[in-house]
Amino acid sequence: MIDYRVPLQIAVLWIAVGVTATAVGWLVLFGFLVESAGLVGVGMLGPFVVVYLVGTLIPAGSPWTATPLRRVGWAALVTVLGLVGIVFHHAVVEASTPAEPPTWLVLPAVGIPFALVAAMLAHGLVVRLAAVAVTVAAVAFGLWFPTTMPADDTASRIRNAGPPGGVLLVATPEGYHHPSLRIEDDRAIYRFTPVDPAVRPGAVPRLVVRPATVEGTEPVHRVDGAEHVVVRRIGDVEAVAVVSDAADVAVAREWVRSVRPATDEEVELLLPAAPGRRDRDVLRPFADAWARLF
Repeated sequence: MIDYRVPLQIAVLWIAVGVTATAVGWLVLFGFLVESAGLVGVGMLGPFVVVYLVGTLIPAGSPWTATPLRRVGWAALVTVLGLVGIVFHHAVVEASTPAEPPTWLVLPAVGIPFALVAAMLAHGLVVRLAAVAVTVAAVAFGLWFPTTMPADDTASRIRNAGPPGGVLLVATPEGYHHPSLRIEDDRAIYRFTPVDPAVRPGAVPRLVVRPATVEGTEPVHRVDGAEHVVVRRIGDVEAVAVVSDAADVAVAREWVRSVRPATDEEVELLLPAAPGRRDRDVLRPFADAWARLF
């Protein structure tokens, strides 16, 4: 028969540490980013205190929490090994991109590694064995799941390229080859080459997608020196067609109207594969995170 105080201690620790770690996680993450073990240690003081308090409030859950001195060692062990589990979880998520866990899972996921360590140190052989089995299964799943993600996909290409608004827009007007694309300064610049070499270069519009500056979704015509500019808002961005003053503005207007999200095939033509997407290894970034820290 399992003493109810065993699962109570584990459950309370799971919730309390999950809330605390979520609150101070930014400092721990920053410590890893700047490769400062000191900052990570300061960030984990909060979870350590919470773990110790849980052991103090429910001391009968584990033989390690029976006395204040043993409780300090228990809290340190749970905190350190729990942090190891969090870093492993982060490595799994990074290796699995563009797949991401649902937002509502973030809070409970943060506390799980700490709860598992506490369960391994709790009273009752069944509880300890169950915790070990769950941990082994979770690690095996974490190593396997990233390998199920595609080595290359449109979502990772778009995320890596960073087009304005996070969406790749494109136009494929009749009589022109597929455009070339350059993304810089939060702008996506498309250049088109006519199929007919007799078409005057000045009559070939260039297309720019940038953060929106106009309010309406209807095309807006402007004159800028020797060029006509037609702007159309699409969500949080706008498509801008620029042609010479000798060109037919109506064509540019229709061109802007034809701008749409790129298909998967067009994304593959316009954007290179994201670097590292073929690397689904979890253990290497996990080990690198600790090596950089120390």
